[in-house]
Amino acid sequence: MESMTLEKATTRLFEDNFDCAQTVFSHFAEELDLDEETALKISAGFGGGMHKGDMCGTVTGGLMVLGLKYGFCEPNDAVGKELMNKKAMEYERRIQEADEGCLRCREMLGVDPSTPEGKAQAMNIIPKKCPQLVVNACRILEEMLQD
Repeated sequence: MESMTLEKATTRLFEDNFDCAQTVFSHFAEELDLDEETALKISAGFGGGMHKGDMCGTVTGGLMVLGLKYGFCEPNDAVGKELMNKKAMEYERRIQEADEGCLRCREMLGVDPSTPEGKAQAMNIIPKKCPQLVVNACRILEEMLQD
């Protein structure tokens, strides 16, 4: 998908008040044989660092994408587990490189969105900072899914 289309999709989802995890995960829904509504529902609980300022939704949404592509589901699948772990670690490393060394929402925003004060501050920061974080995550995933 070309970057302009990605940026338009990101803007649309943020304007519709979806979270980073939903935006990233649903961006790949069709490619992963999943309808957009299901993708949005699956990823709905991961926004705002799981509502505690923890792992950023771009990370959790991306890990869900990688899980659908490379995940394992057979008992004792050491090869599948190793591949998934390798993909997850590569993704997290690349996110850190692209996003100032951060993986946690509160670090990326510079405030703790799990507190009332932090949430109020985050509402002003998110529209300025998070769209680029989502674009970075989707570009990384687009590259990784081509491997």
